[in-house]
Amino acid sequence: MEIKAYEQMAMGLRTRALQVSMSLGAGNAEAEDVAQEVMLRLWQMRNELHENGNLTNLAGIMARNMTIDRKRRTRTVPLDDKERNITATSATPAERIEADEEELWLMRKLEQLPPTQHAILRMRQDEQMSHEDIARRLGITVSSVSTLLSRARHSLLEEIRRRNKR
Repeated sequence: MEIKAYEQMAMGLRTRALQVSMSLGAGNAEAEDVAQEVMLRLWQMRNELHENGNLTNLAGIMARNMTIDRKRRTRTVPLDDKERNITATSATPAERIEADEEELWLMRKLEQLPPTQHAILRMRQDEQMSHEDIARRLGITVSSVSTLLSRARHSLLEEIRRRNKR
């Protein structure tokens, strides 16, 4: 395949790779990574490819396989509430009471966050939603999700620092 022919097809191939990756649940950043990797591999294979072949389908198949591989490697399993709250069996009753009080304090601080920040933090931490999914659900931009999530975390961190100074 000639370089000029590859350059002319590159945008469509990249778009196809992005679409396939995102349709499999990849976020924007992950889909961009997959598309870039697909384009690199297609470039490395350019001498073996023919302009008449269906490169769009090849790009889609490569993107699908790479996205699935990435998902398999980075699969996370959220812990049940019971597993989160397990304390060491050697904890004394006083330590357990203190841990319960700290958890109650944190829950109150979470409820004091502005409603949007609280909702975004809950969707991200508890429901394991991507920034893109949160943005879609709330009808805001991805950058707004990132900003509000950062503000919520920063507010909680400041509250924790204040509490620990006592």
